[in-house]
Amino acid sequence: MIRINNNNFNILELNESATEIVVMIHGLFTNLSVYYFSIAQALAKKYHIVLYDLKGHGLSETAHSGYDLQSMSEDLRGILSELRLPKVHLTGYSYGGLIALYMAVHHPETIDKLIIIETPNLSDGQSRPLLEGYNKLFLDQYLEDLSVSTGITPSRRKISRTHRQVQFLFEHTTLKEDLSRDLDLFDKIAENPVKNETLLLYATQTECKNAAKFLYQHIKKSSLYYGKGNHSIPIQNPEWIIDKMTGFL
Repeated sequence: MIRINNNNFNILELNESATEIVVMIHGLFTNLSVYYFSIAQALAKKYHIVLYDLKGHGLSETAHSGYDLQSMSEDLRGILSELRLPKVHLTGYSYGGLIALYMAVHHPETIDKLIIIETPNLSDGQSRPLLEGYNKLFLDQYLEDLSVSTGITPSRRKISRTHRQVQFLFEHTTLKEDLSRDLDLFDKIAENPVKNETLLLYATQTECKNAAKFLYQHIKKSSLYYGKGNHSIPIQNPEWIIDKMTGFL
């Protein structure tokens, strides 16, 4: 646990002696376990892996505000500074991909290669249910997929805690308002294209096809692939993610 910007963040590192570093950012309402059980373990055979729980997620501290992309990116920059990591390969899943893209636009000097997984465009309507409130069905499906992928069945207490944590974020923090402040990120990417070599990984059943096509068109050094699954593809089809990331890095 380290303290950044007056908040405690849960950090997990694997294979710290490796030369190349891969930082992995999870999505909203998940935690670092989305990578830990399979993707991170496989990549840690060669790379120094850094996982962390976003503010208000997993074991990291919950704050009343600061869930917009600028604040989340400042948290990440603080973590990189604290760990003395000047330049890393950056991976982001779903909302974590938006943080990664924001970093690529505003702080490209901190990133070597960029990996974007199932990241939506908040302005095109595909993420509207996320902005409208707490979605119990989505979270239940995510927990079920994680259980199938890892072979670990979460206890009722853990499931209940996860639901309470997400509901608290929607009802007692500025999360919902902060998400609405970042609807112009893709416009900024169109104006100031990402220059990093970028791997775009989306699911065959994705609800983010418009975002995938946009990023492929506007990031000159990008490759786009579709793998079997839906928005939960990192835990549904981790072998495919591992294969694509290994070939890219």
